[in-house]
Amino acid sequence: MTDEVWNYIFRNGPWPESSTIPKEKADIMKREFDYFYPFDIRSSGKDLIPNHLTFCIYVHAALFPEDKWPLGIRTNGHLMLNGQKMSKSKGNTLTMRESVEKFGADATRLSLADAGDGIEDANFDEKTANANILRLHTLIGWCEEIIKDDSALRTGEKNYHDKVFEEEVNDLINITKGHYENTNYKDALKYAFYELQSARDWYREVTSDVGMHAALVKYWIRVSALLVLPIAPHFSEHIWTLLGEPKSVQHARWPEVTKPVDRVVIDAGAYMRETTKTMRDAELGLLKKMNKGKGAQATYDPKKPKAVRIYVATGFPEWQDQCVQIVKDVYDAEKDKVDDAKVRDLLKDRGMIKDKRAMPFIQAFKKRMVQFGAQTAFNRTVPFSEVDVLNEFLPYLKRTLDLVDVEVLLADDAKAKDGPGFTKSIIESAEPGSPAFEYRNV
Repeated sequence: MTDEVWNYIFRNGPWPESSTIPKEKADIMKREFDYFYPFDIRSSGKDLIPNHLTFCIYVHAALFPEDKWPLGIRTNGHLMLNGQKMSKSKGNTLTMRESVEKFGADATRLSLADAGDGIEDANFDEKTANANILRLHTLIGWCEEIIKDDSALRTGEKNYHDKVFEEEVNDLINITKGHYENTNYKDALKYAFYELQSARDWYREVTSDVGMHAALVKYWIRVSALLVLPIAPHFSEHIWTLLGEPKSVQHARWPEVTKPVDRVVIDAGAYMRETTKTMRDAELGLLKKMNKGKGAQATYDPKKPKAVRIYVATGFPEWQDQCVQIVKDVYDAEKDKVDDAKVRDLLKDRGMIKDKRAMPFIQAFKKRMVQFGAQTAFNRTVPFSEVDVLNEFLPYLKRTLDLVDVEVLLADDAKAKDGPGFTKSIIESAEPGSPAFEYRNV
């Protein structure tokens, strides 16, 4: 192995005719080097940054051409157990074998992925591992039940909630893929396992009166097995077998989303969940104040049949427009950030700093920017018809909130109405993307 042979294998140099090594054997080594290099990622502990990992870069740069240099190096912190550093003296250690015997392979792998990424110390929580055993058991049982008997499921044309669910699943596929590619396994697990199940839970609840669509449910089961496969392979293999697939799930390809995800539909789904939660929280908050006698006005008797009016705003009041303009003036598009200090300065300059409504509204508006995107928020519009979306899930609202009736009214129209049950202050509190609610007895 002369310098000329090494140059031929590693640096695309000419073959030295004087070499005593058969060229066929050198070609085998050269092919293997070209196949495996450049390596995609070197993963190791943060304690190796000042020595091994740094010299890994130096050595590759010194020996190989640039197209064979490492593509990435990832470092991680140490692993803690239940929030404490593992120590033999303390006796709080857990080996891989012990963890697998105690929690099983998949629950251990889920908990390790959930422990955290990055250079900060990760934390393996045994309570999380125990909870993951139950999560996997429950999910497997549900999938088995659905695959064995789908008589309660719907077939035929897809309704509005079916379309929302399908778009949410496709969106989670794309998000999860991005996190896997960036080796962000905690975030990959979040969307591939937890968020995917949350989407199913909402879909199952909102369609409880008509049933879920059979094709979509089986699509969800297939996707759930594929997305979490790198982390929980035994679970995925079991689900794959239940689906009747002849080959191992390890031969399956990543689920492909054939068309761009409809962000408007995704936003509408988030709006439905947020509206339901806000209405439920508003009623519970009012009932608590009434029960504690804190002076809350009893606008209705909760023990009697109740209805609700939902007021949808198409624009902001003038003072809110001024707040939005202030946020827009200080918004840094490159950093996607709003400087709160500059916001306060502009509020002072424009004589609004003493308005107690201003800062709470601005904080809520910043959340709206995160939810819908800065440009949509600044346009002061919602990317879908709130009235149409509300009307789509009125049957669900009636069931889940135990309502006799639900009315959806534009705030401008409601202001023109007189009579009991139309409280001006409540109507005026409605904002685009954040409707107001008024409960009453019928």
